[in-house]
Amino acid sequence: MNETFNVADYKRQLNEFPQITYEEYQQITDEQVRQDIAKKNKILQTDTYNRTMNIIKWPTRSNIEETFTFSMRRAPAGSSYIVVDGIRKMIKNLFSYPITQNELDFAKSFYADQWQKWWVWFFDADMWQKVIDNGWYMPLHINAVPDGTVVHPKEPVITVTGPSELAAIFEPMIIRPFFKSAIATTGSMYADELGWTIAPICEQWKRAWVNEEAHMDGNASLIVGWWLDKTSNDAAALVYNLKTSGTTAHRLYSSYPTEQEAMDAAAKIDNMILLTDLIDTKSWIEKALQIKQQKQAEWKNVMLRLDSGDIAELAIYALSRQQELWMTNPNKDKICVSDWVSTIEKFKNLRKAIKEAGFDPNLLVYGIWGWLIANDKTRDAMSGAYKLTNGEGGATWKLSNDIWKESIPGKLNIEIRDGVRYLVQEDEPVQWERLLTTVYDHGKMYYWDDDLLAINQAKEQRERTKQRECYETKESDVTREMHEQVRERLKAQIAEY
Repeated sequence: MNETFNVADYKRQLNEFPQITYEEYQQITDEQVRQDIAKKNKILQTDTYNRTMNIIKWPTRSNIEETFTFSMRRAPAGSSYIVVDGIRKMIKNLFSYPITQNELDFAKSFYADQWQKWWVWFFDADMWQKVIDNGWYMPLHINAVPDGTVVHPKEPVITVTGPSELAAIFEPMIIRPFFKSAIATTGSMYADELGWTIAPICEQWKRAWVNEEAHMDGNASLIVGWWLDKTSNDAAALVYNLKTSGTTAHRLYSSYPTEQEAMDAAAKIDNMILLTDLIDTKSWIEKALQIKQQKQAEWKNVMLRLDSGDIAELAIYALSRQQELWMTNPNKDKICVSDWVSTIEKFKNLRKAIKEAGFDPNLLVYGIWGWLIANDKTRDAMSGAYKLTNGEGGATWKLSNDIWKESIPGKLNIEIRDGVRYLVQEDEPVQWERLLTTVYDHGKMYYWDDDLLAINQAKEQRERTKQRECYETKESDVTREMHEQVRERLKAQIAEY
């Protein structure tokens, strides 16, 4: 009798740090195992920047209450807004499972080894021991916007309040939603251009991603930003309940002795997208149309895919030939184009050329390649920043020669009222809807377990909050006064120094 698969047990195995000592770890030479164990030790999910700050502030100031704010100071090129995504996944990964004594003992041995070998010294083991002795949970209060929320650059996305260096320690992880946000935003830009709810796209970039986790994250974020429903990645289709969709490969012709044999082999498939740039695109458009006619007579379907050359010219040629052959069904007689979604301008120009030629641009569907889900998806492209904005003496921030890099001080939220997006302080009286809500509080997680439902709700959140993207962002009177006071205080400190 087969036992029922236990999801909770399996997830615990995926996330909990194993019972292993640092000395045992040092005997392991398998890279995958070493990486997996290192990623599961939450105490190590930081960098030396934060441990350096801890030693500077230790012992008197490393435990005072402070608030840090994550924001993205740039939107992707061509966009005035950001579709936030990836916060839920980050919070759940960091705070769903306990920090164990074994994790701490392992970390202590690792940092002792760092000292012995390279004199890299400081690790505040007492800080982590207090966390474990207090019931393992992180003594933090975290507010965040829901995934799918449309924000403006520099608006707060996450705020973390707690003991100073514990609130700062996970900075590298808290910044990482920039990646999924960049993909969701880029997809949303194309959705804005098309005005469609269901995207006429197929994601086709599995073979060019740096790793499978990033590719999976990209698919999920395109669901949020552009309602993706098709992918050529079989594994992603399994995870997110997407339709698998792909085309014939360039090797079709070279796999057979003659072009005719290649064409006959392709005709065996009942429903497919047939690549046409195997030798000469126009000649293969004609061959593909012959196969398409044959399949339509059998109540089956073939779609043409254009991948090389002047895509606009070739698309117009193919649509003209289909029209001559009475292939004008808006559902069955679409043409798939690749590469021409690589920039929003190329995308617009292609659709414009098709319309000017007298055809409906909606007869095109698109294979998604690099720019949409890989190019310019770095932290620098989004200028993601996690900055101290409130401390022992009240509001504070980062002063910069680059005015656009300046943080907004205080414990922030976004309040929508009177057609304005006000940056308010948490302790101001609530007058209307606020976008940041509590997602974690001293061990209590405010997310439910159904991640697939959460992705669908995130895409609905994008639709809902996109309507208010046109509202201007302003600081409330309280925030503006606080901002001016902090600026003058910091300038006076610099002048005095």
